[in-house]
Amino acid sequence: MAQATLTNQRKIIANDMAIIANQKKILRNQGQLNELLGNQAKILRNQQAIIKNQKKILASYGKILTKLSVPAERR
Repeated sequence: MAQATLTNQRKIIANDMAIIANQKKILRNQGQLNELLGNQAKILRNQQAIIKNQKKILASYGKILTKLSVPAERR
């Protein structure tokens, strides 16, 4: 009877150690995830700035093309 109790206690301790190891991994992964999310936010801001600049470039090209398409006597 005492041997069964000791065996069960060893199993419980082994399971607890595995749980603690998994929790450490989860915490480490969460730290890395925060860093990745921060980088993704920067990427999104940069993409928004790129799109804004592309819109400005297209508007400038539109103005240039409009001026070129107007006959010389109208200018």
